Amino acid sequence: LSFQNSSGREILFVSRLAKLDGSKAVRGGIPLVFPQFGKALDASMPQHGFLRNHTWTPTASSSPSSQDFTLSLKNVTEARGTEKWELGKSDLECTATFRVTVGPDTLTTELIIENTGETSAFDFQTLFHTYYKIHGSKALDPTICNVTGLGGYHVDDKITDETYVQSNESPIIVDREVDRIYTPSQDEGPTELNVTVATGEGGGKVQVKAYGTVDGVTVPMSVVVWNPFIEKAKGMGDFGDDQYHDMICVEPGLLSNVPPLQTKKTAKFTQIITSL
Repeated sequence: LSFQNSSGREILFVSRLAKLDGSKAVRGGIPLVFPQFGKALDASMPQHGFLRNHTWTPTASSSPSSQDFTLSLKNVTEARGTEKWELGKSDLECTATFRVTVGPDTLTTELIIENTGETSAFDFQTLFHTYYKIHGSKALDPTICNVTGLGGYHVDDKITDETYVQSNESPIIVDREVDRIYTPSQDEGPTELNVTVATGEGGGKVQVKAYGTVDGVTVPMSVVVWNPFIEKAKGMGDFGDDQYHDMICVEPGLLSNVPPLQTKKTAKFTQIITSL
């Protein structure tokens, strides 16, 4: 929920109205999205999946600067009865490990998903729903709040229903409600994400890198950019009406052309946040 660089500058945003009692996913920090982005085919599966609204178990850490957490879907489904969640036509049986590593100016998050089922592969999407703090409430100032590095990406604008290719010269800014998926070209686009986020007053910038594999095969990294703006902010009970000035979400993920995760195989997804 919080990460400060070596100068004490906060990098992550958390809403002042966020629910921290476990009653719903926290509005801020880095919520984990899996096994789907958005609504599921199975109505019993929560929006954005189950990772962000259940309790994880701390496990042995590999170094003093890192900590692992695990969550098994078996434990989640046992808690809600005998009914299984399904994704499409395949039973979803898996264990997730979330690894957090902290350095003076770098925060690395890694999500490892293992298909623990005996017979079924499953389709999936996964995403780090990272909220960045925009200092000085300057999210609407394009000179000090913007995202660069997505030139040439294909854009799916969820607000206007438009699709287009992002210009190399145009930074992404907040001048309206923003909800867009950026996907690299399938033939020529980069497989790893590398963008820069300008984070408001004080000249702060954050570099965001991300990459992922499914059974050892690299999968191109998409990214969602989101800001609720005026009207949507008013409709969220866990978000202050004015807090769209204070944040921007830049959310890397495996969203497009992701191969099914075969039984006993593993998907790995890494995000590296560096304060510049």
